[in-house]
Amino acid sequence: MGGEPVQILRVGDGERIEFNQRELERILLADHVKDRPVVVISVAGAYRQGKSFLLSFLLRYLRHKGRSDWMEDTHAPLHGFQWRPGSVRETTGILVWNEVFLMNDPNGEEVAVLLMDTQGTFDSESTMKESTVIFSLSMLTSSVQIYNVMTNIKEDDLQHLQFFAQYGRLAQKGKKTQAFQKLLFLVRDWSWPHEFEFGFRGGRSLIASRLKITRGQASELKTLRQDLLSCFSDIDCFLMPSPGQKVVRDTSFDGRLADISEEFLDELQEFVSSILAPENLLVKEVNGKRLSCEHLMTYFKTYVEVFKGSDLPVPASMLMATANATNVAATDKARQHYISVMKSRPRRDLDRMRQFHREKLAEAKNVFNDYPKMGSDAMSCTFMDVLIKDLEELFDHFMKEEEEIIRKEQEEEAKRERERQLEREREEQRKRERELERQKAEAREAEMKREREAMKEKERKMKEERIREKERAERLERDKEEFNRQMTAMKKKCEDLEKATSGNGADLANAIVNGIANGLSAISNAAATFLTFRTAFRK
Repeated sequence: MGGEPVQILRVGDGERIEFNQRELERILLADHVKDRPVVVISVAGAYRQGKSFLLSFLLRYLRHKGRSDWMEDTHAPLHGFQWRPGSVRETTGILVWNEVFLMNDPNGEEVAVLLMDTQGTFDSESTMKESTVIFSLSMLTSSVQIYNVMTNIKEDDLQHLQFFAQYGRLAQKGKKTQAFQKLLFLVRDWSWPHEFEFGFRGGRSLIASRLKITRGQASELKTLRQDLLSCFSDIDCFLMPSPGQKVVRDTSFDGRLADISEEFLDELQEFVSSILAPENLLVKEVNGKRLSCEHLMTYFKTYVEVFKGSDLPVPASMLMATANATNVAATDKARQHYISVMKSRPRRDLDRMRQFHREKLAEAKNVFNDYPKMGSDAMSCTFMDVLIKDLEELFDHFMKEEEEIIRKEQEEEAKRERERQLEREREEQRKRERELERQKAEAREAEMKREREAMKEKERKMKEERIREKERAERLERDKEEFNRQMTAMKKKCEDLEKATSGNGADLANAIVNGIANGLSAISNAAATFLTFRTAFRK
């Protein structure tokens, strides 16, 4: 089975308080329980009277989650808080079970149940400071304080409650609720059931007789009873029979139910269910407000600090220290809530941020008011004023921070706007340059187009000129051929003439004809050469 008892406090050398704060924080501040309402069941009383034995049965019930079969296995040894028969003290200091049990109350809400064991007090084994510290811490932090006494309720047992009666009278001054919740006297080995029967019925009759105020009582006894009745919201008593000789005397007894008397087991079943049944779970309260495991941790640390002095505190100083510490804790809780929710505050909007602050300041006030605190309303009002001033200063810091962020962002935005404006101007300049380039390109293209068209026109004209030159050359060639043909014909006629005439006349005629022919040939060659050069030049 998981879990074990761990010592969270001891009084070294009977004087020096040693507090295992880290271990208690590990138990109470675990994520799954720290915000749960807490039920604290503690057992206190003289040593060797079965406190740890009883708590182990409560633990067994919790492990069975309150099922009706939690006592059916009669041969299983009893495990849990360390206990054993004998006369030597087993428990020292204050121990808690390191597992917090989650139980559902009648409304279905999960509450955290913590079991606390204490060493024997107000006996020959304990100093007065040791007993007062242990008993006080048990009483102050529990919602159900089981006061374990042997055989009967004696006046000494009531006198041990004197400190708490005085503290309670001061704590509830001006309040509508009692300082403490349930005080349950558990009378072990009750031997007179014929006078007061076992269980709650006989126990209530017995405690009523013990707390009865009579005419002849001493004034201090009357005051004690009046204070006790006024500072506890419920004082009850249960008469338990002896568990049997084997339990008391047999050193081999290991807690199995088969070795315990039936009478004891019947009463035990009623007693355990009266504390742990869902309808009976009693959440720890302070001034009518329920404590969570986290709240309980704050109170425990506060009470330990109060008792750390060399002298035992008087009730008034203890109440003042507790009131101051719980108001400080409430202030811190409210401040933490405000800081946490302000992380999601509207940004870049100062008006919305002011409205958000007003809403969250109201929430922080509610957190402070809802926190279970000790002390007067005037003290709470003083702390509330300090809280409001602190949160307003914190908000001023947030506002200045936000204003600085907005200013820097505006400067950055103005800088970016200037850069954007410069970029727009540069872009406009680039656009103008691109437009100018485009216009130049279009002009160049138009010029080139005109040049191409002029070239085409020139080529067309040259082509036409070449055609005309070719045609002229062809005509000239034809004319030349015609001329040559005519010259040939003329030469032939001259030859024919020569033949017809003979002698000098013939030589003269021949010379004339040859001269004419040579002259025409030279003219023809010159004309052909001119046409050739002219054509080449035009190309």
